[in-house]
Parts: sequence; structure tokens; C-alpha cells
Amino acid sequence: MNFLDFLRRMFPMAQPPAAPAPAPEKSKSLGTPSSPTASSPVRYYPQTNRKTPNVSAGRVIKPTHIVLHHSSGAYAGSVSWCMDPISKVSYHCLIARNGKRTVLATPSQRTWHAGVSSWQGRKDANSFAIGLAWEGDTYQVPLSDDAILSAVEYLLPILDEYHIPLSNIIRHADVSPGRKDDCSPAAHAALIAALNRVL
Repeated sequence: MNFLDFLRRMFPMAQPPAAPAPAPEKSKSLGTPSSPTASSPVRYYPQTNRKTPNVSAGRVIKPTHIVLHHSSGAYAGSVSWCMDPISKVSYHCLIARNGKRTVLATPSQRTWHAGVSSWQGRKDANSFAIGLAWEGDTYQVPLSDDAILSAVEYLLPILDEYHIPLSNIIRHADVSPGRKDDCSPAAHAALIAALNRVL
């Protein structure tokens, strides 16, 4: 099932644009990879690719997990923070409430999103997980449909390429219990439910 069919199933009344001409905020473009690993996608949410300096130079990871975060701050400010070497913070992808996203690193780069962390006996989630963050605080403002669908669009080719099961999509709170609480359990559940509809 392609992403267009997915949108039609989730939103039967919604009619995606017939032409590839972009529109403000929710521009639709055809034939552009939705992530650095995508092979032949149709992208529905605008994506900007930037190179955060906050990666471990020379370190190549083979991701087995996805760690979900929220940035707490606004989208533009959060992107700027990830681009600032002083922050020493970065995600692989940051998604706005309207579905716009910024990809800050390739899936094989080790970004600095999890900090002190461990999962099922494995320490340092940065070395085995992709960090995906949503704008704002997911406890205070539930995820929009656009934010969820953009995450699905970004993740599908990655899950396929690296053979990551949905059970390996976890929260920052899972890998850093007591230190971090993001993202909300409701945000995690909403993403898993959306992915289950297309996998």
C-alpha cells in the first residue's frame, strides 16, 4: 500500500491534491525521497534536509530501534537548537505540528538525542537508535494528524530498510526512566496505531 492509499484509508473525505504544485505549509511534491533511505516515494509533507553538527564524527550505526521524543519548544527554535554546536543536542528528524519536518542526520549517523540511556541491557541508545522528535510538549498538546502522518511517512522506508519491528519503537522515557518523560504514552500509541494501518 502506498502513502496515497494510506491517506485515503485514514481520511476518506480528504482528497490529496491532484497536481504536484506546492501549497503553503502542507505542500505536496512528487518523486522526492521522504528520507535519505527512501527508494521511490511520493512525499506529502514538506521536508528540509539539514546537517546538524551534533553528531559523532566517524561513527556509523546500524539502527535497531526508534526513540520518540518531544522537543518542548517551538519547531523553528528546536531546529536552531539542534543546529547549534553549543547545545550538543540533535535528533535525526524533527516534526512540526503541521507535518513539516526537518531531517538533521542520516539514519546511520550517531546523533545526540538520548543522553545517558539503556534498553534491555544495551547502554547508550544513541549508538543503536534513531531519534525522532515532535515539536512542543506532547503531554500538553496532543499530536495532530499531520504530525503523526509525517512521522509515518518518514519512518516507513527506515523501518523497511533496517528491518525494525514496531515493538522497537520506544519512548525517551523508556531508555532514560526517571530522567526523561517524553514523549507522552498517547503520542507513542497514536504513532503505533497509524503504522499498524499500513504495515
